[in-house]
Amino acid sequence: MKIVLVTGGNRGIGLEICRQLDKLNHTVILGSRDYEKGIAAAASLSKNVIVKRLDVTNEESINELFKYIKTDFGELDVLINNAGIGARDDEDANTVIGGVKDFIRTNLPAAWRVANNVKPVLKNIGMGGGKKGVANISLLNVKNTMETNFYGPWRMIQAFVPILQKSEDARIINMSSGMGELNSLNGDYPGYRISKSSLNALTIMFSNELKQQGIKVNAMCPGWVKTDMGGPEAPRDVSWGADTAVWLTTEKEIPTGKFFRDREEINW
Repeated sequence: MKIVLVTGGNRGIGLEICRQLDKLNHTVILGSRDYEKGIAAAASLSKNVIVKRLDVTNEESINELFKYIKTDFGELDVLINNAGIGARDDEDANTVIGGVKDFIRTNLPAAWRVANNVKPVLKNIGMGGGKKGVANISLLNVKNTMETNFYGPWRMIQAFVPILQKSEDARIINMSSGMGELNSLNGDYPGYRISKSSLNALTIMFSNELKQQGIKVNAMCPGWVKTDMGGPEAPRDVSWGADTAVWLTTEKEIPTGKFFRDREEINW
């Protein structure tokens, strides 16, 4: 059985990946930025699922989890970089506001009421307010999305390579999207699209660099999935969206440096 770390494992596709791997009796480390939400999400799973606090935008958080896995397991077989910001009109405002509110709630309880005024202020300086093309989008939006969707996986891979090297069959799976395919790029949701195109490029670079160390690195597209992020109109059930990640984790022989959807290779 494998030791698998899933980032953003407390909801949606990430939670479903944890659920499916749990049923296959793998040891799953469910990374969740909000520890309490992670505990609640894992309530229906077995004791093989270990919930740990993990914020992929925070190096200290990443290093703490690395130390735990290194000390308790000595190695890591699979890293699934699932945590991400979705292609939402207000992804910038929602995420930044959430971070500000969390900080105020924790560190400045008396000033909590100030957080209620953050959203309108941010919108007034051009951070929110609906779907915009590449010519008009706030670059703060783009930077915020890249921080989680692109730099997050990069940080995770850099941090965990030393214990992935200890595995006899190490794998890294990056949760990408068809919206990042180069031949279909357009101006809708530019922050999200560029973050996934960049993640695909990073996948290729790491696959080439880590090939000699026996670590396989691939990207995958789950399709449009019915989750909080994907919305109720999405045609795919969450189990369908998680399937390729589980397959890339458990299939005996897989290639490296490829992009998959529905267990089939697709173009970058």
